Amino acid sequence: MESFFSNGSLTVKPEGRVDTSNAADVEKEMFALVDEHKPVKIIIDAEKLEYISSVGLRVILKLKKTVDDTSIINTSLEVYDIFDMTGFTEIIEVKKAFREISVEGCKIIGKGGHGTVYRLDGDTIVKLYSENAPFDEVEREISYSKKAFIYGIPTAISFDMVKCGSLYGVVFELINADTLSNRICAEPEKLDEYSVKYSSLVNNLHKTEADTAVFLNMKDIYSKWIDDLADTYTPDELAVLHEVISSIPESSKFVHGDIHPKNIMVQDDELLFIDLADLAYGHRIFDYAGIALTHIMAKEYVKILFGIEYDDAEKLYNDMIKANFPGRSDEDLERIKNVIMGYAGIKYAISPAVNKNQNPALSEVIVKNSKEQIIPNARRLIGAVDF
Repeated sequence: MESFFSNGSLTVKPEGRVDTSNAADVEKEMFALVDEHKPVKIIIDAEKLEYISSVGLRVILKLKKTVDDTSIINTSLEVYDIFDMTGFTEIIEVKKAFREISVEGCKIIGKGGHGTVYRLDGDTIVKLYSENAPFDEVEREISYSKKAFIYGIPTAISFDMVKCGSLYGVVFELINADTLSNRICAEPEKLDEYSVKYSSLVNNLHKTEADTAVFLNMKDIYSKWIDDLADTYTPDELAVLHEVISSIPESSKFVHGDIHPKNIMVQDDELLFIDLADLAYGHRIFDYAGIALTHIMAKEYVKILFGIEYDDAEKLYNDMIKANFPGRSDEDLERIKNVIMGYAGIKYAISPAVNKNQNPALSEVIVKNSKEQIIPNARRLIGAVDF
């Protein structure tokens, strides 16, 4: 039985028939995975499930009693009818299979750590998540996109979850839109205009109050990433990372989590956010540090990551800091940038947990650099975020 585990969520994919002939073996295998991973959520992906008998249903009930947050997705109409007729849909969430699409011949308009964005037609795009992306991550993006739109955050309207082969995707309405990175390359004479809009988009996001009962605290997300590195850093090094993150002032304003020119679309000269799976609440330092890491620290990779020149990325960052900290002296702006770059180093240090598909050789270099240069000097950041 295929399975994968990520961020506390265990996905299992039973195949064929589950009946009296094999239910005991299926139960044994599923509970071995539960014992191994200790999940807080279980997703049963029924894409390859052809039939399930009452004995198989009882296995799922046992899972539900063990991990209350258990759901079933991707059921065929025939399998869904079994769950429905037996009353299972009243006690457990069961979802039918998604609409299948093809991206053959479709133009790629963006590619990042979470997945690839394709232009489906003049009105819509689809973001296909990477292989083995947790289903709840995809579901979270479509949910957060809708909530963000209601909060007034400029974002693409999401309206459908789909499958393309083995990949999950989210379809967005983006009429004749393109990524900010592509626009900057195509219209270099408009860089100043786009830079102003970029700064304003980020600033307005950071002024918007989030519902803390709905969204996660970015501090908690970072703490989880740090904990995931228990086999990478020493207990003392992990303690330093936790201490530095804990020292950041609390805020209930929105933060995006992954702002860059490929996660911003331009539609009718309006800038819109996409890739909202990491949308959370917290201090704006989290976003500024991420932008500094990808726009400034990763100098030699900017062209590869975003398709724009380093000078353009540097301008976006510097203009944003100047615009979003009005009235500050040049000396104070430099101090703020130094603090931001310090936290960019912290995100760099934990990036092997943030980007789990990262090249192992690159992760090894990052960890080495972090142990030698970043973590030993990290405590200077405690109390430095006063803006």
